[in-house]
Amino acid sequence: MVLSKRERVIRTLELDGEPDMIPIHTLGFEPTGTACQEFLKSEEKKELNTKVTNTISKRTNDITEQRFWNADLHSTNPFNVIRTCLKKPPPEYPGCAIDVMSGRIFKLVKQVETNLTYYWYVDGHYKTPEILHSYWDEYGKPSEIVNKKANISKQIWNAHVESVSRYFYPMLETPISMHEFIFEGMTISRVAYYMRKNPQFIHEVMREYIKTNLEVIKQYAEAGVDVVFYLDDLGYKNKSIFSLKDFREFILPYYKQIYQACRKKGILVAQHSCGYIDKLLPDMVDAGLNGIQALEPAAGVDLAYLKETLGDRVCFMGGMDASRVLNFGTPKEIEEEVKRCIKSTAQGGGYFAGPSHNILNVPWENVLAFRAAIEKYRKYPINF
Repeated sequence: MVLSKRERVIRTLELDGEPDMIPIHTLGFEPTGTACQEFLKSEEKKELNTKVTNTISKRTNDITEQRFWNADLHSTNPFNVIRTCLKKPPPEYPGCAIDVMSGRIFKLVKQVETNLTYYWYVDGHYKTPEILHSYWDEYGKPSEIVNKKANISKQIWNAHVESVSRYFYPMLETPISMHEFIFEGMTISRVAYYMRKNPQFIHEVMREYIKTNLEVIKQYAEAGVDVVFYLDDLGYKNKSIFSLKDFREFILPYYKQIYQACRKKGILVAQHSCGYIDKLLPDMVDAGLNGIQALEPAAGVDLAYLKETLGDRVCFMGGMDASRVLNFGTPKEIEEEVKRCIKSTAQGGGYFAGPSHNILNVPWENVLAFRAAIEKYRKYPINF
């Protein structure tokens, strides 16, 4: 029995046993990395070159990379749902830009390996309530900015699904990464300070962020979206950014609202988080999370243990070491890394094969070895 991409994705996220094969999900190539430049000039790119057009919005999407990975699930945006709103920065940040939704300061910097420019995070400007309120008064709150731009409709979504579903099943991202916005927009030290000295300020900002996300999720549900992808980094290497206590008080209640809003509307919700998330994940699963993506071994994430303890309650996505093995390993070591993750995590279903992060400056032979290994070992039953 061969399932459609959608059937394979939904069964896996719903933990409905083993489908015909392990679905594939990747965050894809980082556009400014060397691997992406190799891809753009590769024979594979020429052979698989594919563009699809939405018959309603007339927007064209290049899906060549998703075909390269043979992806089953991928996040795309047929609507005008924005994640940043960049404006001229304060004078103390020359050559930069400020995202007025979060207060994050970015600077265009040329990458050493490719000489291509990338927006690097520099600082957080919303270090006081007065600064934050002054920007939101001038430019609008995040909910106002997002709602001005969005054009979410069932007709556009259905046409988008029809245009790409032969190649992969689409999911949609939420606009606000609440934890990431708050610790990058204020800086970690200021957030920690306000958690102690002015907790209501933290809750005020989080309420605005959740308001924005919930309104967009409501519109996604009305459009017929099945899967939402929520991106929000939670960890460093080997530890979370904030303590479990602070996470439970200031972050988790708002996560629960996202998860539960999706569940009530029949939407499956997966979350991306870089870094170490092992101690936070049980609370997130209790709150209603369906899937967790990234699972970085370089950050200390123990994928086998998480599968053993939470595998009957949450779907795992990724976990194949994109930081060390994929960048610096041999093709044989890459194959063994793919086998490790599949063997420890895919039994019984509930696993998407893929890297633990974007593909950066990876040798092209390693990219091809990685892709080949996933295809070689993704079929059920797993018997290697």
